[in-house]
Amino acid sequence: MIDLLAGKRILVTGGASGIGAAAARIAAETAGTVIVADRDEAGARQVAGSLPGDGHRALAIDVASAASVEAAFRTIGEGGDALDALIHCAGIWKFGHDGAIDRVDDAVWAETIAVNLTGTFLVCRAAVPLLERSAAAAIVTVASVAALAGFQRTTAYAASKGGIVALSRVMALDLAGRGIRANCLCPGVVETELTRAALSRGGPDLPIGRLGTPEDIARTAVFLASDWAAFTTGTVQVVDGGFVAT
Repeated sequence: MIDLLAGKRILVTGGASGIGAAAARIAAETAGTVIVADRDEAGARQVAGSLPGDGHRALAIDVASAASVEAAFRTIGEGGDALDALIHCAGIWKFGHDGAIDRVDDAVWAETIAVNLTGTFLVCRAAVPLLERSAAAAIVTVASVAALAGFQRTTAYAASKGGIVALSRVMALDLAGRGIRANCLCPGVVETELTRAALSRGGPDLPIGRLGTPEDIARTAVFLASDWAAFTTGTVQVVDGGFVAT
């Protein structure tokens, strides 16, 4: 692979599994130094330990907790090191509990918004001071095509992901003058632990002829985190095998 991230320090949240784990692997394979952060600290350690190259580490973080996020970023910022890119993949989908608006209880709504939307806010806010230390910094958030197209029975999930799209665009405008780019990924249907239960009922027929893989999404995330995307900010990148086009 091309050394897209050579000399760069990359934080990947949700890095213990799925798209986050794939992003951590591809960031390392393209010569980045990766911090793998997840609520599942053991899983984060396992991923970090499997990465090629040196200097990678694991970190516990609960993105829905301001105290946990602040503690994690104090650790990341020790010694005055810069953070060159944040790839924020942490998120949940309460499959089987999310649904039509009159079927979603308060707890499911609150947890989904807390992890997906408030978690994105907390992590990105905490990352900015460390990103400002970089000569060329980037934020990559992960939303969903559910933010762009109607999906039945995804009330809380779709609302939370739509918020991420809007937040990412605002960050791109507010942070451009401070040397920080911000872009948002909207994956389509991807085979991960998060979607396995839903896919057991059958997946959509996509123009490209297959479901997505975590690596499909992660490659785009790493590109957006790299200097090859130096003129790209404020975008919503749909990576969905042609689903939205249909």
